Amino acid sequence: MRALLFDIDGTLLVTDDGGKAALEAALTDEFDLTSADVSISFAGRTDRSLFSELLERNRLSTSQRNQTRLSERYSTYLPDVLARRGGEVLPGVIELLDKIVTQPDHLCYAMTGNLEETATHKLNHFGLSHYFQGVFGGDHDVKREDLARRTAAELRNRHGEQHLTEMIVIGDTPHDIRCGHAIGARVVAVCTGSYDRVTLESENPSAVCDDFADANAIHDLLTAT
Repeated sequence: MRALLFDIDGTLLVTDDGGKAALEAALTDEFDLTSADVSISFAGRTDRSLFSELLERNRLSTSQRNQTRLSERYSTYLPDVLARRGGEVLPGVIELLDKIVTQPDHLCYAMTGNLEETATHKLNHFGLSHYFQGVFGGDHDVKREDLARRTAAELRNRHGEQHLTEMIVIGDTPHDIRCGHAIGARVVAVCTGSYDRVTLESENPSAVCDDFADANAIHDLLTAT
């Protein structure tokens, strides 16, 4: 049995910076700021790490209470922001997922730096939730490598180590590649996010794809024995 662990933003879909906009609004309103500063790098990071840096950047305490306040307000705002800003599922993704779910020996999960709740909002909004057997999110881990280790341990617990023969991480950032290496997984990187092929190849993934437009070829790559 093989587990396919998909990143969300930049890999499956784009939100027209919906997450960033929702976080900016959440910071501004929850902490009564005139204008929140959200000018930090978001790609490939866990929300737990982002919350801490955003609070610090806006001269707010990074206490667990403030992180919880920000998390809860952000989760409340995101669905409306997604509805207003649009975004799209990336080319070939639906065709690829349609093919994967017909494979009885392949498990399909989302492994993302997003909170589990906001990741689920995104998958629901874009009509992708039914393809995934679960979501592993960045609620608890600052580093993506720790998220991957927690995910791998939970999958082995759920499905049995003797049955789970392989994991493949699919993502668009160096963080995705590194977290895949941390659990001994194969990694398929895709150039549909903010990193180019040269940058992704420098992290030594198993394969790099320009996009998922050729769903048949990507399916064969992910399901080959």
